[in-house]
Amino acid sequence: MGSMSTAACSSCGDRRAARATAVGGGALLALLIAGCSQVAAIAPVGGDHLAEVRYAAIDVLLAEDVELLTAPDCAQAASGEVNCTGETLDGAQISVVSPADDQTVLTVTVGDRELYSGSIMKLIDEAARNG
Repeated sequence: MGSMSTAACSSCGDRRAARATAVGGGALLALLIAGCSQVAAIAPVGGDHLAEVRYAAIDVLLAEDVELLTAPDCAQAASGEVNCTGETLDGAQISVVSPADDQTVLTVTVGDRELYSGSIMKLIDEAARNG
């Protein structure tokens, strides 16, 4: 009986380790899936100016470690100007503007702090290189 319980204990340890690994792997998978769905929600759908502005703005916000409550929501005026607004986790307003007279640039502001003012393509190219 003593040798039987020792064999049972060895087997139990292997099963516990396997169960712990499965639970840990499942938790990691859940986190990855949740992360993918969040990224998909903020990724641009097309290559038009509005999508480029939004994508570049999100790159700036992520690079500056801005915690988003709502990702920038963008609209393009008939003039071609793109304006985006969002909100940080601590309630600061996010403002993004790409003017009609120079659609190659954007300015990203959080609260009263300007995070970026410059080329949209520079941001997109950096994101593509750094993936």
